[in-house]
Amino acid sequence: MALALGVPAAANAAPGDPAGVARVATVFPLTTPETRTALISAEALAGYTSPTGALTRDLDAVIDTSAAIAIDPMILASIRVLGTSAPQSALDWLSRLSQAPNETFSLTYADTDVTVGLQAGASSVIAPNSFDFAIDPTLFATPPAETPTATPDPEPTEPPRGTAPSLPTAQSLLSWDYTVPAIVWPVADTVITSDLATMVSSGFNTTIVNSGNIERTDRSKAMASLGSLSAVTTDDGLSQLFGDAIDAETMQQWESAVALLQPAVDASAAEGDAGGAAIVLAVDRTSLGTASRLRSTLAAIDALPSSDLASFSSVLDSARGDATITDRPQSPERVRAAQTLLTTEASDAAFASVAENPELITGERRLRMLATMSNAWYSYPGGWGSALALFESESVALHDSVRVVQSSPITLIADRGSLYITVTNELNQPVNVNIDVTAPTPLLAIEQSPVPLTIEPESQKRAAVPAQSLSNGTAVISISISSPTGDRIGTPTTVSISVYAGWETPITVALGVFVVGVFGFGIARLVVRRSRARRERAAGNAPVDESE
Repeated sequence: MALALGVPAAANAAPGDPAGVARVATVFPLTTPETRTALISAEALAGYTSPTGALTRDLDAVIDTSAAIAIDPMILASIRVLGTSAPQSALDWLSRLSQAPNETFSLTYADTDVTVGLQAGASSVIAPNSFDFAIDPTLFATPPAETPTATPDPEPTEPPRGTAPSLPTAQSLLSWDYTVPAIVWPVADTVITSDLATMVSSGFNTTIVNSGNIERTDRSKAMASLGSLSAVTTDDGLSQLFGDAIDAETMQQWESAVALLQPAVDASAAEGDAGGAAIVLAVDRTSLGTASRLRSTLAAIDALPSSDLASFSSVLDSARGDATITDRPQSPERVRAAQTLLTTEASDAAFASVAENPELITGERRLRMLATMSNAWYSYPGGWGSALALFESESVALHDSVRVVQSSPITLIADRGSLYITVTNELNQPVNVNIDVTAPTPLLAIEQSPVPLTIEPESQKRAAVPAQSLSNGTAVISISISSPTGDRIGTPTTVSISVYAGWETPITVALGVFVVGVFGFGIARLVVRRSRARRERAAGNAPVDESE
């Protein structure tokens, strides 16, 4: 495709500069709009992968081009975890993606804002830990074998018993045959020097950094070494012009955008040495563009005498220059919000220790946090606040699902007795708690604390805490519960208790006297009646009733 818009590189090169040919590579993010859920719902996936859906349009735009595709693993997991209930359009889309010849690498889950987590105090680039909460075994059952149509065996054997279905794991849900591994792509202008070491310790060997976030001694080289971490530099100016072109709504807008992009590419190419320059263009993943003109824009770049489209991996293997990070920290407000998310998630993980299977809680909460920290919220900043608030409210509801049931005042009239404490469990799995009762008063002594208790799903159970009364009076006891690991669950509950020390023996004696009196009175009455009956018989006045 020859275009008259091209400008020769020599026209922009300074006298004496070599007119090298630039290799131009492109990275394209394959992501979805923001979400408040741990996984993308089946309904949303059906919409995104419909003929006019966002994921379909993006794949249509990028497939079979030279652009490297950065895949959000949340999309992969969300489709696969649905098993047999996954929308057919989503399965077809996933199959088509797997057959794409483009180079691929992984984004972080939900395309999480990597550096805000690190600058908020995360010890590593945060990743999923479990998907067990979302796996429905009935969606992965092995289909029964088809009945053969041939003549059956005259001596048929009993068919083997059915085996349990093979359920997906976190690894299988997230796996992909990426051509370029171990790359982390922070959002533009958010990296600081201290982030680099944590990226390396998290298993990454390469990061993509925008040109405004790094200082290069040779701008014609896209690759640089930042200690033990390799850095791929995307060109901010060219990427902006490139984005304007691929998102152009009309042909006139596209031609105007390309008229600016082509000479800018020429100028960058002219800065290279005899080996040529290396340029990386990044498609902005925080924009709402359609990238519908990606293919034609790449063709316009490739038509320039000064540039050739190149693979992303070829740029990774290109010559490196010297560079240092120009610190661009996240805003204090965003860091504080991320700190709250991290603190809340840690609190939820501590709470989950009461559960028989904590990963059913921690896995979902981790994914929800990652989704709340997604870069997609940059395109919808007004909604991020409500997403943060929702995450907090969900945490409050979670912690309230296992609690001590508030009881009425307790009366203890024995020297020794039991205090009955009821705990409710609203989770869908059993929980194990320790009930701890403290009595900051000389009126009462708790003889065993804590007392272990197991509560079945969505039920209540009562525990007996042995206690001894020491003196008469009214006291307030404190009841708290903790997990087997010692993590406190909820806030302590207080209950008023009336103690009647030493009343057990007098009451027992009084009851004994009462019982003896009742029996004694009955026996005496029987003796008197029988004596009277005998006297009357002797006098001949009446027959004797032997029943008396």
